[in-house]
Amino acid sequence: MEALKTLSGKEFQYKEISGSEIIVYPSDDESQFQEKFALVITPFTINLIKNSIRQSGHVLMGASRDNPPNDSLGYILKKENQTPQQLSYLIPILIKKNFCTYYKEGKAFVIQYKGE
Repeated sequence: MEALKTLSGKEFQYKEISGSEIIVYPSDDESQFQEKFALVITPFTINLIKNSIRQSGHVLMGASRDNPPNDSLGYILKKENQTPQQLSYLIPILIKKNFCTYYKEGKAFVIQYKGE
């Protein structure tokens, strides 16, 4: 498993399955690695987010579970009945793969496409 941090600094572990699904193991309440709970990010979600970043060039992350901003990646996921929480883990993985980068605009994270 590999370890990364969310854009807000919370550690997590993940592994990719055959280059398609990503299984994420968020750290527990004491910021310790754990393997009791996992979140699966499907190929559909990965492709949806990558295509959205690619098409827009730069877009708000919008990882709020309750009310992500319109036209954000979180809003796109909510329209697909999925949790924007996945972005907290998927975006750092995509950054590590050099697909995108980010910058802060106030309190918001803006995701910037880098190319492939």
